[in-house]
Amino acid sequence: MSPAISFFTHGITLAYRSYGNGPMPVLAFHGFGRTGSDFRILEGPLGDRCTIHAFDLHFHGDSPGYPHRADEPFTPKELAVFFSAFLAEKGIERTIVMGYSLGGRIALCLAEQMPERFSRLILAAPDGLKTRPWYRGLASSNVGRWAYKRFIHHPQRVHFVMDALRALRLMNERMHRFLKGQTDSRAKRQLVHDVWLSYRLIEPDLASVAKTAQRHGFPINLYFGTHDRVIPPHLGSNLRRHAPDSVTSEELPFGHVLLTSELGQAIRARLWG
Repeated sequence: MSPAISFFTHGITLAYRSYGNGPMPVLAFHGFGRTGSDFRILEGPLGDRCTIHAFDLHFHGDSPGYPHRADEPFTPKELAVFFSAFLAEKGIERTIVMGYSLGGRIALCLAEQMPERFSRLILAAPDGLKTRPWYRGLASSNVGRWAYKRFIHHPQRVHFVMDALRALRLMNERMHRFLKGQTDSRAKRQLVHDVWLSYRLIEPDLASVAKTAQRHGFPINLYFGTHDRVIPPHLGSNLRRHAPDSVTSEELPFGHVLLTSELGQAIRARLWG
């Protein structure tokens, strides 16, 4: 039976589900186009040790949309204030924070903003390990934001470029399939527009994250799919090199879809043996 959907409001509102009944609290953030229900699969291996509060990010699942945020983007501080208020409401002093894919970028930024509330950072195939100047440039300019809006209704040119890059072998097959799959309907392209523009200021500084983790004494555990071509395992070195004693990296025999019971077992083994 699925848990009831709850809502928390502090300036903005987000929906969340809670899995497990263990004493260790976890804040969990899903990937693009998904919902917090993806973390249900971790309840089996982790539910006796953890209570996982899995949020639907903005524009996803049961959380409300904020279309005006394409022009007034969320800030790292704003998100930190929101989740600090949630922890205070729950009476939680320190928590594990877990992020998958897009959710990894959220988690990394929170590590910079509210490290005193972290007991551990767990990242599965996380976005945010590689800077994308083209994305920042497009998202921060009026012309770029116009191009994003045009793409919603007229995707042909962008899809042509994707196909050309694939034909020239400048884009691998899995990445091509991933990008086309995320933009093959108007609703999906609208989601790309809303999420990319509203989260354009959520860009972690990896050196700062690593130093902050060392200073506040919380470990960072990275998990990657061996066959992932969207977030390949070698990107982990971009974070690990800043704090090799605080950051671990582990590969599992999967692609980008990494929220699996095997991931839960790997996390359990690392935390509790």
